[in-house]
Amino acid sequence: MKWSWWLLSVAFPMSALAAPVGLGSNDSLTRAEAINPVVLAPQTAFAAPEPGTPLYIARAVEFRASSETTGVWDQLPDRRWVWRAVIHARDALSVGVTLDASPALGRSTGHVYSPQGSSIYPLRTQTQERVHSPLVGGDTLILEIVTAAADSHPRFTISRLDYGFSDPAKPSTQHKSGSCNVDTVCPEGDAWRDEIRSVASYAASSGAGTFSCTGTLLANTSGDGRPLFLTANHCISSESLANSMTLYWNFETATCGGTPNGSRTDSQSGASLLAASATTDFALVELDARPNTAFDTYYSGWNATSSAPTQGTAIHHPLGDEKAISFEYAAPASTNYSSTGTTAAGTHWRIIDWDVGTTERGSSGSALWDQNKRIIGQLEGGGAACGNDESDWYGKLAVSWSNDGSNPCSSLSPHLDPNGTGAPTSIAGYDLNAAGGTTLPLSDACYRADGGGDNGGAIGGGSSGSLLLTWLAPLLLAGWWRRRSGLRGKH
Repeated sequence: MKWSWWLLSVAFPMSALAAPVGLGSNDSLTRAEAINPVVLAPQTAFAAPEPGTPLYIARAVEFRASSETTGVWDQLPDRRWVWRAVIHARDALSVGVTLDASPALGRSTGHVYSPQGSSIYPLRTQTQERVHSPLVGGDTLILEIVTAAADSHPRFTISRLDYGFSDPAKPSTQHKSGSCNVDTVCPEGDAWRDEIRSVASYAASSGAGTFSCTGTLLANTSGDGRPLFLTANHCISSESLANSMTLYWNFETATCGGTPNGSRTDSQSGASLLAASATTDFALVELDARPNTAFDTYYSGWNATSSAPTQGTAIHHPLGDEKAISFEYAAPASTNYSSTGTTAAGTHWRIIDWDVGTTERGSSGSALWDQNKRIIGQLEGGGAACGNDESDWYGKLAVSWSNDGSNPCSSLSPHLDPNGTGAPTSIAGYDLNAAGGTTLPLSDACYRADGGGDNGGAIGGGSSGSLLLTWLAPLLLAGWWRRRSGLRGKH
């Protein structure tokens, strides 16, 4: 239990650190094992994703239940009310839940956590969008909402469940990605140690389910440490998707080519979409808070000029696995997406074939650095994989810089050069860990009230008509709950 509280304290900003009351020693609360759970039947995994689509790791299941009919209400000694619901997904490796936004929810604090308290995540309740939880490892999740003192039994509505096919908080026992991938801890990564620290894997929730992509923390000309994170538009295209992001920093193997043993304990949740464009397939989000200083992150530099690079380097999470690094020693070609013809006016950089490593699904949104360690684009798609010489295409940062006349909704320049200096158009990266964990005022955003639009990808979610969704009597679950430990409350 001590470990779980330490993890919570380093993973989230101080404003989110109200502890789940259900994991405390309050004897006034109903025991969690006495709460009738919602039970979700096993779901089928997704087929392999097509190029230019995210890698899905959990399937969304349509479901509606309210706090009037599901879970239990208890009153705390300070007169606030707490509502808890239990979700059990049979044979799942992780579970997620989504709630409809409401004024009462915005005045409340919320968490999702595992029954033992080994995984604890706060919810981003103050939003106009639906509230998506991170995936909680294991087959059971406890949802907890503590109301404001003035609210008594407000109605909260669960609108979706996510059935996970992997546990984001645990390393896999063997690599899913190709054997030609090079772990960043290997000697090939030695010259790129700073840039490696700027890269994170993340999970986000769309209409189809929860998916995994890669992104990179960017420097800006103000040097103020605003947590700007670059990824792909085909991963993050709406405010709802940005709100649902959970980032995992430092997910890497401990030894070169060794057993996959990376940890996702360095995590944070929540972001707002600042700018995006399908032309170059970029999305720029602002994280809800700077990464915690304990995560030792780095703000990568970039090059917004149209000068041609002489080589390319990618740092990414292939198939959502531990961080990898890839090299192209030939000059990337200026093209349009999926084109082999060259043109100086192209919107993308083409990696003709990787000399070291490759990219895979889950690498989407990862950055491409030039020979000067400046980012020049982010991955849209391609056919590259271990065992072939196919190409990848990266949307040009130089084109994204001034889309639509530097429109702040679809251009990078208003955000990476916030004072409008116009120069430099290429900057080096920097450390700013002394300011980590501080929340800055949000930048102006074009997408904050976009009304959803979170149906990313072309994959359908689950159908409530095809599921076994039941509320089981506590007596029938005695054996199941006996396996859970660390639960406290009223006997």
